[in-house]
Amino acid sequence: MNWWMLAGGMMALVCALGHAVPGAGMYLRPIRVAVSNDLLASIVTGMWHLITINFILSALALILGVRGGQPAIAWFVAAQFGLYAVVYLVLSLRFGGILKLFQWIPFAATAILAGAGAFAAP
Repeated sequence: MNWWMLAGGMMALVCALGHAVPGAGMYLRPIRVAVSNDLLASIVTGMWHLITINFILSALALILGVRGGQPAIAWFVAAQFGLYAVVYLVLSLRFGGILKLFQWIPFAATAILAGAGAFAAP
């Protein structure tokens, strides 16, 4: 069993749950209130749900791949979350502090764990 991939999958689930539950109150609802156009508000909501689905599918791909040791899947998820981390770190620094947008930390953790799982795969 690839414990690194399992840990990466669990971390991706943390990202999904954090995005879906507290993130909705912290970000989605205020954005929807600020956007007066119903079409644009619906697009933001749709994007929000697509991101949540993407996080969940990434987590499932890693978790289901722990027995078969699928390095390509792990590399893909690692790259994806690594790029998410870079985007949020840059945005955070632009807004004045490394922790202004803290999301880069769980994204980076997911990327590192998934990458370790890819390295450890047979």
